Amino acid sequence: MTGLKQQTFDSFDNGGKMCPILDDPQPNCYCIDMTSMKILYAVKYCLRDFRECDIYQRVFKKDRNML
Repeated sequence: MTGLKQQTFDSFDNGGKMCPILDDPQPNCYCIDMTSMKILYAVKYCLRDFRECDIYQRVFKKDRNML
């Protein structure tokens, strides 16, 4: 036994760096259609670097009337 603890999405904690859009995802978010081609993008942008995500940036600018 390796001692690895199984985590669920609810117990995942990365220091509050998950994308806030995950609460109400856009239809084109990487997390919506999880194909093998999008898993790396979902992990990178949804769970780590959401501020670099083009989808987050569009929503952020739209919400702030910056478009």
